[in-house]
Amino acid sequence: MIHLIILLSIAIVLSMIVFFSSKENLSLNALPEFFLQTSSSIFLLLAPPIYFNIYWLIPNFLVKKKYLIYGVIVIILVAIWGYVLGVGEPWIDRNWFNKGDEKPNYGVGVIGTVLLLIVTTLLHIVYRWFVQLSTIKQIENDQLHLELSSLKNQINPHFFFNTLNNLYALSLEKSDQTPSVILKLSEMMRYTIYDCKEQEVSVAGEVTYIENFITLQKVRHHKRGVITLKNEINNTDVKIAPMILIVFIENAFKHGFDLLDKKAFINISLKDDDNALYFNIENNFNTPTEEREKGIGLENVKRRLALIYPNTHELKIVKNETLFRVDLKLYL
Repeated sequence: MIHLIILLSIAIVLSMIVFFSSKENLSLNALPEFFLQTSSSIFLLLAPPIYFNIYWLIPNFLVKKKYLIYGVIVIILVAIWGYVLGVGEPWIDRNWFNKGDEKPNYGVGVIGTVLLLIVTTLLHIVYRWFVQLSTIKQIENDQLHLELSSLKNQINPHFFFNTLNNLYALSLEKSDQTPSVILKLSEMMRYTIYDCKEQEVSVAGEVTYIENFITLQKVRHHKRGVITLKNEINNTDVKIAPMILIVFIENAFKHGFDLLDKKAFINISLKDDDNALYFNIENNFNTPTEEREKGIGLENVKRRLALIYPNTHELKIVKNETLFRVDLKLYL
């Protein structure tokens, strides 16, 4: 149906162009006749080779790289339809509309058919290219969302496992802090289950999650060292990807703080300006632990940063004999 509407629209436009460019003094009553004349030429002489080429030749031969067969059929089509076009156009004008004294011209028909096939083939190839490009882009987006979802699903159980270990240790000690720890854990679970479904969360929510995490760690390791969090974020409505920053903090505990008996430290700072969010963390660790296992931690967050913030983040990781430092800049 859409093709019929397109062809009729072309016929209307061409008939009006021919009518108004005519040197003869014609009335508007002659416009329908021009339309019928143009429509007959389009539907009977121009449309058949175009549709034959687009819907049969190109899909079956050109797309499948059967160039020789395609070329042979096109040559045959040009030879046959060149005759039809060169003879049919003057015949229709003369016998159906009593117009024109143009004689059949096989050369004009061949040239017209060649031009038709070239133009329609190029247009169709460009159209297929755009469709293919759009399809590839959609597939890439779908794969990106699936991969990000998979990465987030890897992160959440990892954190909850560590937090439940903290709660278990407190229950063994019959600590009075157990109720507050359960409340913190509940807040963290609510955040990860509900808020982290979104592609972006407010930095305020992410900071609250970090504060709860650090509070739980302080309860467990209160004699092991010092943990500081310096929050200088002014615009708390800034949106960032969920569960990005916490990975670096969890890594500092797992490979540094948890393995030191005393004098352990973790220093965390957060700040922002009009263009970026800055996150810094540093921790000490024992020399034998410097060969850190490669799991879902740092490799996970590096992959997520590459997917979510391509060319809009800066990540610098520095490690010496006893100090590990991460500097992350997210462009807003």
